Amino acid sequence: MGTTIPIDGGTLAYDAAGAGAPIVFIVGLGGNGSYWKAQVQAFSRDFKTVTFDHRGVGASAGPPPYSVEQWAGDTLRLMDHLKIDRAHIVGHSTGRAIAQVVAAGHPDRIALLVLGGTWARPDARFRRLFEFRARVLRELGPEAYEDLGLTLTLPAGLPPKAAPRPPARHTPLDVVLARIDALLAHDAGDRLRHIRAPTLVIAADDDVLVPRPLSEVIAGEIKGSRLHAFVRGGHHFPQTQVEAYNALLREFFRAHATGDRRD
Repeated sequence: MGTTIPIDGGTLAYDAAGAGAPIVFIVGLGGNGSYWKAQVQAFSRDFKTVTFDHRGVGASAGPPPYSVEQWAGDTLRLMDHLKIDRAHIVGHSTGRAIAQVVAAGHPDRIALLVLGGTWARPDARFRRLFEFRARVLRELGPEAYEDLGLTLTLPAGLPPKAAPRPPARHTPLDVVLARIDALLAHDAGDRLRHIRAPTLVIAADDDVLVPRPLSEVIAGEIKGSRLHAFVRGGHHFPQTQVEAYNALLREFFRAHATGDRRD
């Protein structure tokens, strides 16, 4: 990340590229803005793209405890710093929870909303799974946590070199655990019913970390939203289905820019 701004209790490192209508990309549990490298390369030709490291991760600073509402405030602080009144918001996994909070609480700041690999609230399976991930990290360490994460998030048959590498080995253990705590504490409540921005919800049929039915709940609660599911891609479909994912976003942006409400 190239530039840092002060936030309450820490700093936020971000990159901005390109010019045009702004897109703010919000990454998931790993918290590193570099996750969106392929999207920045594709969209910065026509849009202003903004990515950032979450507080406590990568080049950003800020000790625990954390909350999704806190991260949403960080996002808005960054938009204010960049003088972005209104943006397309693209959130993936934990990033979608942040995007939901921003969209529901500050509808005037959202042009279009994209929510990927998403859930409204932890169900029993989701809670057990993330509590188990936290236990693996505490008892077996970052390497085992990373191996478990890759097993849960990547589609079968993906070449090892193509696998996105989570940053757990480089993020302090207490930060990772506190981020999981914040994720498990989050419940969208009735926020989704207050979202008015045109919304695209994206899932993958083979996502075992956040199964498609959880995204179907989201799509059912956001009025007028559209659900698209990749047949294959695992949880990291923005990276494992780069061309198809980027084309889907571009189609969504273009349709609404021309007033076509089919999406």
